[in-house]
Amino acid sequence: MALLPRDCPPSEPRLRPRCCRPWRRWRWGLASLAAAGLCLVAVPSRAAERLIISYGALERTIPIADIEAFVATGHLTPQLQAYNRHFRLPQAQLDQARQVLATPAEMLRPVGIAQFLYTQQGERLLQELTRVVRTPARVGDFSALRAAIILGAVRVESGVTLLDVLRAYPLEAIRIDLAEGFAVASEINRAIFQSSQAVDLVQRLSRQEAEADPLTPAELDALHQLRQDSRIYGVNLISRNLPGLANPANLYLPQVSPGQVPPPQGFPLILISHGLGSNRHSYDYLANDLASAGFAVVAIDHAGSNDEQLMALLEGRTADVVPDEEFLRRPQEISLAIDSLKALQAHGSVLPVRFNFDRIGVVGQSFGGYTALALAGATFDLNTLHGECPPEVLTFNPSLLLQCQATNLVDPQQTLQDARVDSILAMNPVGSALFGPGGFQRVTIPVMVVSSAADTVAPAFPEQILPFTWLSTPERYLVLLGQGTHFSVIGDVEASDQPIALPPDIIGPRPDLAQEAMKILALAHFQMTLNQDERFRPMVQAAFVKAINGETYPLYLSTTLSTEALGSVLQP
Repeated sequence: MALLPRDCPPSEPRLRPRCCRPWRRWRWGLASLAAAGLCLVAVPSRAAERLIISYGALERTIPIADIEAFVATGHLTPQLQAYNRHFRLPQAQLDQARQVLATPAEMLRPVGIAQFLYTQQGERLLQELTRVVRTPARVGDFSALRAAIILGAVRVESGVTLLDVLRAYPLEAIRIDLAEGFAVASEINRAIFQSSQAVDLVQRLSRQEAEADPLTPAELDALHQLRQDSRIYGVNLISRNLPGLANPANLYLPQVSPGQVPPPQGFPLILISHGLGSNRHSYDYLANDLASAGFAVVAIDHAGSNDEQLMALLEGRTADVVPDEEFLRRPQEISLAIDSLKALQAHGSVLPVRFNFDRIGVVGQSFGGYTALALAGATFDLNTLHGECPPEVLTFNPSLLLQCQATNLVDPQQTLQDARVDSILAMNPVGSALFGPGGFQRVTIPVMVVSSAADTVAPAFPEQILPFTWLSTPERYLVLLGQGTHFSVIGDVEASDQPIALPPDIIGPRPDLAQEAMKILALAHFQMTLNQDERFRPMVQAAFVKAINGETYPLYLSTTLSTEALGSVLQP
């Protein structure tokens, strides 16, 4: 066992909170954090000078200076030219490689990078990367890799690049194991192929369903008019502290005008569970629309996984992306909100409307989609969870980094179902490893699952399309946003007060159209499943969904996707 140098601290220090300060003030602290990592591996602080490309017993060495010259000028040095005679890369691919090496990750600041790399999820990702990126002695050292990423980020102000990481690697050379790299590439290519095949299948089934049950232009016009006619209420927004919840909830309540008669049993209740890093305001657009149609909507703020939790991580005030207990706490907070509202109503609360607790729906996105599924009856499948975690190869499914944290739970088998929930809408949900086939099969209430074809956080195939086939509920709908990303349905993701300002390329094209589609589909789904209003059933048919945005923003809906159909297109 190597001894620590005398001037090294006995353990890696944690960043201290420095709220509301520019990130540059963290640079010395971050440098110390990275230096502590170097001390733990007992190596001298130096920059890598060579890149060793190895494949079994064969290896080639490239000076980092040659790569720097290529990035700076766009021209290959004589040594790089010699190597390229073997690879025969065309100029277009060389230009692409140069761009990859030099493009800064502008939305990632050093504090956030450092904090993430010290979380469980960050360390799992680093461990996977060290299968490919190794020390000269062929050792997968994630501490050295972490130090390189942090130091590379600290040394620049415009966003860290891959070249910055190469420059900052704390050993004399970096070894790239091509055999492992090819294995990882093969897995990623396989995942991309499966995803593409699955998305194509959903689109094909949707077209077939639309052709089998078409709608005339007059019928389409009548359905759009029905949607407009259903919006008969104003909306009263109230921020209210509910007993047992750490943060206030937003209540979007139908505002009854003089002459209007509210439902005698009260307004159906819909609760919204936001995703990781969002908050109770993230779905204002959806809550307002549903409230105007006669639903009482309550948006919960999950304190353990909201934007404040993410900001605390980025600022160094917590070491966890989410606490382990958040997997249990989220569904429990929704149930607690129902209990609190019911108690307030029973004791003559001053709330301006009555709730119908016999008609309850839940909307959730991403981690909130997991929350909705758990409330609907999905249970943890420990065999699947431990089989998937930790991922054996670099995963094309980043959501597994979050899901695998649930392996830390002491008692994950407790039931989180709330039998009062009658219907759910799960947008970009995660849960393939958490619930597995057995857990999804326990859901028996109506479910609408929304998936995005370009989702790189919770990819469509492993997280929505495949799990959809595991559902046993007879009333299930799969909606696919043809151009959607993980962020398309989240409102105001470009707002300046977000923990990470997402660029438009990450958000994806026309989120306004995606959100408009969610308003239409959520209204139809809950009118049909909570109010049993069959007039809205054609709105959850493939022909209507196809016509919402036409070719401008293609949407697809299928109810017929099956395990057998999916298996037939995924055959090697």
